[in-house]
Amino acid sequence: MFDWHEELDDLRTHSLEWLRAARTEAVREERRWHLRRLAITRVLDERGALTDAVAAEDGVRVRDVHEAVEVARALDELPCVAAAGGDGLLSAEQLTAATRLADPTTDAEWATRASRCTPVDLQRMVRAQRTPTVDESRRRFDARELRTWWDGSTGMLRGRFALADLQGAAFESVIDQLVERQRPRRGEPWERRERRAADALMALVERAQGATDTIAEGVRPKVVVHVPSSGPAEVAGGVMLADETLEQLRVNCVIEAVVVDDQGTPVGMARAVRALSPRRSRAVLTRDGACRFPGCGARTGLEVHHLVPRSAGGSDELGNLAAVCAPHHRRLVPHGRLRLVGNPNRPDGLELVEVVAESRPQDRRTRHRPHSGSGRRRSSTAGPAPPGGARR
Repeated sequence: MFDWHEELDDLRTHSLEWLRAARTEAVREERRWHLRRLAITRVLDERGALTDAVAAEDGVRVRDVHEAVEVARALDELPCVAAAGGDGLLSAEQLTAATRLADPTTDAEWATRASRCTPVDLQRMVRAQRTPTVDESRRRFDARELRTWWDGSTGMLRGRFALADLQGAAFESVIDQLVERQRPRRGEPWERRERRAADALMALVERAQGATDTIAEGVRPKVVVHVPSSGPAEVAGGVMLADETLEQLRVNCVIEAVVVDDQGTPVGMARAVRALSPRRSRAVLTRDGACRFPGCGARTGLEVHHLVPRSAGGSDELGNLAAVCAPHHRRLVPHGRLRLVGNPNRPDGLELVEVVAESRPQDRRTRHRPHSGSGRRRSSTAGPAPPGGARR
């Protein structure tokens, strides 16, 4: 029977250099045995002798067993990656990611590169190989939540929350800015970041209560979205965005082009510009004055929306643009399932329809049906639009 304390007593007799060398060899040996286990898994898989019951025997999740089978199968065509794993050069996480990034033509390259990358960076590369679908983006948004409960034993309100991509990035940006504003007086120690973050959240509550002298005054979210030359756009250092989400974001953001070399290293930056000119955005917001989503009428937090998305051939002309609030913008095409149709230059010119996609062999068509919540937008201003399209 293994005796933990006896093992410790033995190791304590060795020098620091010996312990470091022994640990390095133990890590390599562990990696070699991991590859041998994968090889055994592959042979059992070939013979149809693997079932989900293996998960219980190994004390792991069924998903872990399935992942091991996928990695073992992938190594059939990746001899260089397998050799790197067998030599103890790749951790289990690095090996798994390498099998998802490499193919027979890049096998040798990833056998070397994977050992120099952290598992976090490798997983980010794996995610970047695939752009999320609009349905996945909708499910991510629908999974948002915030729950709170009182801990009677401590008298503390506790909670947890989950926010999707852009929402999470905006929240993180605001909290980070407020945390950095809480600098201590000269000679005093810094408060722990966790406490400053709690104070930041309370500052937002105080501002909502009408306070004007909080640290939250004047803070605006700053969300940076990285759009590479190939692959999906990402936010918050590795959260991939659906193309439809990026398209809705484009018209209301500032674009700063970064010139990169063949390895993706930045070598220059262009001047920041808006995708839609500030003049045109002001014209839309002035014309509409409120959210054009039927029944809303919100006058703050407005964004510019393309009735016909740019990806579907829509233009930046005023007749294709309408002001909507951020919550309703996400419900509209291309990300959502609703569409505003009609003439935005007329106060009663838009109606809401539901987009119904029909998939047929070699033919994908979209048809519209009136939305149950649609209706004409009410406005105190009436009459035809003046020349040029914008109503004054």
